[in-house]
Amino acid sequence: MNFGIIGAGNIANTFATTLTQMSEPTAYAIASRSMEKAEEFRDRYGMEKAYDSYSALVNDPDVDVIYIATPHSFHYEQAKMCLENGKHVLVEKAFCANAPQAKEIIDLAESKGLFLGEAMWTRFMPLAKKLRELLDDGVIGDVMYMTANLNFPMMHKERLIKAELAGGALLDVGIYPLTAASLIMGDNIKDIKATALLNDENMDLVGQYILTFDEGGIAYLNSGMCFESDGNAVVIGTNGSIVMEGVNFIRGLRIFDGNHDEVDYISFEDVEKYPYKNGEQITGYEYEVLGCIDAIKKGHTQCPEITHKETLFMMETMDEIRRQMGVIYPFES
Repeated sequence: MNFGIIGAGNIANTFATTLTQMSEPTAYAIASRSMEKAEEFRDRYGMEKAYDSYSALVNDPDVDVIYIATPHSFHYEQAKMCLENGKHVLVEKAFCANAPQAKEIIDLAESKGLFLGEAMWTRFMPLAKKLRELLDDGVIGDVMYMTANLNFPMMHKERLIKAELAGGALLDVGIYPLTAASLIMGDNIKDIKATALLNDENMDLVGQYILTFDEGGIAYLNSGMCFESDGNAVVIGTNGSIVMEGVNFIRGLRIFDGNHDEVDYISFEDVEKYPYKNGEQITGYEYEVLGCIDAIKKGHTQCPEITHKETLFMMETMDEIRRQMGVIYPFES
């Protein structure tokens, strides 16, 4: 299956690295706004084609799937262009800038019978599935409370501080603690309370989000772009707790009993892996790639790991959080 990539930044490099070490997908083509950059990217990963326009890539008949690796402020227009030209699409998170954009391209994909997925790699990881199994088996009893955070010093990145680029920490890193809460506590949110520190353009620098669920659980979440945090989640149940090491890239699960004694540790090396060339984890992106390929082969328009309903729900949740924080993008006015 031939993959084309829109955007040649850091995340596109990680994705291409992943493809080149897998047996089934082919890193086929790259599109950048600069031909020099596109050609350098093509040569680095042994790709066949390099384009200096996104439309040229979209119109290449040999491209089966397009991975969109640009900032999320461009995802809507680029995904729409790909779908309108009959291409399957895997869109990097955050899926779009807001829920109305997300709904429009989801409806478009479903009307055309094309695959459209969100590259939220965390949901595809074996340890995410293992965590869900542990909770369903009642290893720590009934889940009552959790915390999750993700913060990186990223004030130097223009796309995160500019309103016209749909900046702020929420869509870039806040989506990970929110996804952890969804994986752990579900989506039956009864109430949301959000607050933030904003910059001069009213983009969120640091945010706090408290979610209360219908079943009675509470999630206390934090994200930001001014400093670095441990990036972990702690899940507390009636009979114990679990520390999730890494809310974005899950490295391990530490399980504690009701007396706070550690009773087990599960690393990503302990869980079943997908079959790929070297038999070891590549970057962690391979799980979403395999999920995407499997869905397309089966004629599905979405992945079970992250359905269109889940993607839209997350966008709606972040829209409400932004509303409470006072974060509005110029194109939403």
